[in-house]
Amino acid sequence: MSDHNIKLLIMKKLSLAIIVTALSSLMLNSCKKAEPVVRNTSNELSDIYATMEGMGKDRLFDARFSAKRDTIYFDIPYYYPVNSDNEVDLSKIILRSTVPSDAIVTPALGSLQDVSKPFILTITPGSGEPSSFVVVSRKVGDVSITSAKLEYTLGNAVQQVEAVIKGSDVFFYILPGTDVSNAKLNLNINKHSTSSIPNGASVNLAQNVPLTITGKDGSKKVYTLKATEPVKLDYGVGINRRMWTKTASELGFTTNMETGFAVSGDYLITVVRTNPAQYRVFNRFTGAYVKDMPLPFSALAFQVVNDLSGNILGTTFAAKNGKFLAYKWSGVDATPVKLIEWTNNNPTGITGDGGVGRRINIYGDLNGDAVITSVGGQSSIIYKWTVKNGVAVSQTPEVFKYESVTGGAASFMGYQADAQPVSTQPNTNYFINYQFEIALVNGVTNERMFGFNNSTTVFGIFHFATEYIEFNNAKYLAVQKFVSTYSYNNAILGIFDVTENSKISLAPGDPRYSTFNIYNSESFIGANANASGTGDVAIALSPDKERMQVYMLLTNGGILAHEFTKYTP
Repeated sequence: MSDHNIKLLIMKKLSLAIIVTALSSLMLNSCKKAEPVVRNTSNELSDIYATMEGMGKDRLFDARFSAKRDTIYFDIPYYYPVNSDNEVDLSKIILRSTVPSDAIVTPALGSLQDVSKPFILTITPGSGEPSSFVVVSRKVGDVSITSAKLEYTLGNAVQQVEAVIKGSDVFFYILPGTDVSNAKLNLNINKHSTSSIPNGASVNLAQNVPLTITGKDGSKKVYTLKATEPVKLDYGVGINRRMWTKTASELGFTTNMETGFAVSGDYLITVVRTNPAQYRVFNRFTGAYVKDMPLPFSALAFQVVNDLSGNILGTTFAAKNGKFLAYKWSGVDATPVKLIEWTNNNPTGITGDGGVGRRINIYGDLNGDAVITSVGGQSSIIYKWTVKNGVAVSQTPEVFKYESVTGGAASFMGYQADAQPVSTQPNTNYFINYQFEIALVNGVTNERMFGFNNSTTVFGIFHFATEYIEFNNAKYLAVQKFVSTYSYNNAILGIFDVTENSKISLAPGDPRYSTFNIYNSESFIGANANASGTGDVAIALSPDKERMQVYMLLTNGGILAHEFTKYTP
């Protein structure tokens, strides 16, 4: 056989072997069984809430479950917003829920639904037993008392005292020997509700007086008016209460736009970071919208803040080579006065963002002595302006570097760090607050002195805005703490007593921790993810300095208002 024929024979045998091998492999694979899909057996309903037509993304009404978790109740306000004339139609409610991934909800949720009558909601898992719930919805009237004031005459002057409302008790803390047998009662209740005592009527609080509020639905709540002699604390806060909360929808917020606010007199002022920016004014005791403030600049702004006397400081945002403007107002109706005009020439050569004005912190009195600070974006650089006798010492800021930056950034503090001064003294110490720490910093060395314990229990998974005040011989730091989710739409207002430096680093398990972290609000949830991780806190005192009001703004969430007093029952 020739060499050519031998080669052809070998090639034919190799081809046959390859074909046989491939067919064998194909037959083996065709016999192999497919991996089974494991179906979810869970039939749990982890979350359910209600919203309305045209507001499908807003979490308006939360549910409550019966003790056996077999009935879901929705108490929906008779009107929404509660003090409007917009009556809620229970035949046009949208329910949304969170269930296991392959479960089926019957009836299907997410579209307009008539919930005016009870119905069965069934969760059928991928495998296993379904679970059912009875859903019961009702319209409820508002029987709350937003605020109550008592007017009485002492000498030749009319005195006024605001109530502290705790549950069904309405306390008026009156000094001993004061005659309140013919005092005038002023109530703030829902306009669709009625009171058994007319607003402005006289009451005799020499003894307790019952008061009934009746809602639009006929529901009633009985309160007791009490004139009580308070015990004034020598230190710290005692009786405290929730003043009000309002959602972003109720306040007319725009998604991702409300980033800061301030307190002045009877008002809250929010900044809307449009370009040009907008300042909106609300009553700080009720949350009612009042008006828009005219602005002396037409530019982008992120911040408006207040000093210890209620003066307002409004600033523009200055990117590198942009103009930083700061104006002060003595009140919402006052004429603004330019305080600072400076071009952000990036004096330290920040390589990152370098913008100034996303966050502004202040301590002191803008009509006297004050310190104003702002952190350069994506840097460890802090800018400081000093105010003496109501005038900026220099238009050009002092520039210094925080030397103890820690965490993943290693060299900078992100876009929205706070540097909160604690006095008006030269080289004042200050609190630093950015994504990796909260710490008290030495104003001379700019190095950390005491840092908060690095625990989510202490300051959440992320923390943002900071405000500092001295009240009743104690020093307080208010902090906005983001919890539960990195969507930054779930926040808690935390109040810390930072009077003793040794307590600043306390761990949550320390027996003294509750004397440091003295208050945490419930979770305040925004309707949408907070893309910028923004928000704010602000603090004000009552005219008599006996009460401290602390406010938290959550971008896309709304505003929470809480009050603390110097008194204990």
